[in-house]
Amino acid sequence: MKKYTEENRPQNQKNIIEGICVNPALRNDFNNTKNSDRPDQETADWWGRAFILSQEYKQSDDSYPEYVKRITGHGSELGFELQEKTDWELKQKENMENFLSDYPTGKAYLVKVLDGGAWDRSSLKAQLPSLDEAINLAKLINKQNRVVT
Repeated sequence: MKKYTEENRPQNQKNIIEGICVNPALRNDFNNTKNSDRPDQETADWWGRAFILSQEYKQSDDSYPEYVKRITGHGSELGFELQEKTDWELKQKENMENFLSDYPTGKAYLVKVLDGGAWDRSSLKAQLPSLDEAINLAKLINKQNRVVT
């Protein structure tokens, strides 16, 4: 497990908006650690505290050859069928259009909280189209959880 450092603490984040940490510098395996194994200070700092991660559209494979490699490697074992290149390209275009329809700025804002909703990572509370909406929800969650920001 990576060490929890001063850089990871909420009060030391570089981007805090209205008391909410946006894209915080979390410990590298923050979302891959059993809650019972977390450093005490990390649990004290982050338990119940909402934070926001911004996410831009990213297709699962950067190219058709990468897609073919992935599907022929492990996907076939899971029952996935290989798409023709034109079908794959259409699906990628459709996925991007759907994302941009839901998130017109090109970014989704994920409101997350370390709250025990998952045994090894933070819980996703919402995925919103604007930073303002995400901040408002995060502030409400923090208020409900009696988190002082």
